Amino acid sequence: MTTGVLATVIVLALALAPAFAGTWKHEVVPNDGDVLTYSADGKTQFYLGCGRGFALHVKYPGEAKQEGEADIAISTSRGRMTFNGDFEDPSVFGGTDFRQSYLGYLHSDPRVFGRKWNAVKARLLNMLDSRGPITISAGGRSYRLPAIEAGDWHKALDSCRN
Repeated sequence: MTTGVLATVIVLALALAPAFAGTWKHEVVPNDGDVLTYSADGKTQFYLGCGRGFALHVKYPGEAKQEGEADIAISTSRGRMTFNGDFEDPSVFGGTDFRQSYLGYLHSDPRVFGRKWNAVKARLLNMLDSRGPITISAGGRSYRLPAIEAGDWHKALDSCRN
């Protein structure tokens, strides 16, 4: 391969590679506990929080409704999980419009933060910690987030107990 052809291939590969304009952030928020977010253009696209409760909020990839039930799938190279939740007002978390609390359990369910519940939480955290892109999909549409680079987020969220 000539140098010119190789340079063209490299330029095309870079041009076709997904560009991620946002940033991951892990922080401890008073009253909310450990929070992992991905924000781009001043809007939150992904929120996972564990403290006072456990909540997942994401930007719905399709056309979001104002209210009602919704399903999304999150996938990485380590697996795929489906989440059943609800549409929410996008102003609640600065851009997200899908939410699921307590990994689909009711807050009052005694299994929340129990052995089986923690196994589901561990599966989610391990899947997210794939060091590769994260795909959010629903309604025949999808988008990708970059690999999570936010310090020791995994350990902090894994050790979260309510």
